[in-house]
Amino acid sequence: MADKKIRDFYTTRRKILKGMLGAAGAGALGCMLVPFGTIKAPSGKKGRQKIAKGDRLVYAVGPNAGKEIKVSDLAINKGTLAFPKGKEEHNNLILLFRAKESEFQKPTKINYTVDGFCAYSAICTHMGCTVEWYPEKQFSFDFPHLFCPCHQSVFDVFHGAKVLAGPAPRPLPQLPLMISGGVIAAAGDFDGPIGPQPGGK
Repeated sequence: MADKKIRDFYTTRRKILKGMLGAAGAGALGCMLVPFGTIKAPSGKKGRQKIAKGDRLVYAVGPNAGKEIKVSDLAINKGTLAFPKGKEEHNNLILLFRAKESEFQKPTKINYTVDGFCAYSAICTHMGCTVEWYPEKQFSFDFPHLFCPCHQSVFDVFHGAKVLAGPAPRPLPQLPLMISGGVIAAAGDFDGPIGPQPGGK
């Protein structure tokens, strides 16, 4: 009788442990799936609305989302996510920032900048995550740069958004800018393909 109780005890214990391990494994897998779900563009219609000359830029996030971005809104070393007005879709997400005009060097297309404003696609060329604006030192980069939080790609905003670190295979495409009635506007579409491309190029 005592032997049976001992066997039952260990059998029950094993079942409990297996259940706990299974639950822990499922939880860990769930955590792993969350970030991977955020790096892909939302499903929807194929293609995108191309950005055209004169499309005014609006805030993409925050309390001013949807409002036009005025020249007076952004001081030096300030940046924001933006959309072309009326074309608010994932592949049109823009990282707009302002710097001293003298800081921009080739291969930045200087004629694409205006009054210190410069804009690049906010979609990382590696896996399609949204890049972030870092105006101050981070890691070994002590100047403003764009950073992808998913796989730590770093882009040089003063040299054509070239890749400084991480797995991104190419620079972020640049958006030509103009000023229209005191508001920042696009002067055309991006100068290259947006986000990850077939073959990892």
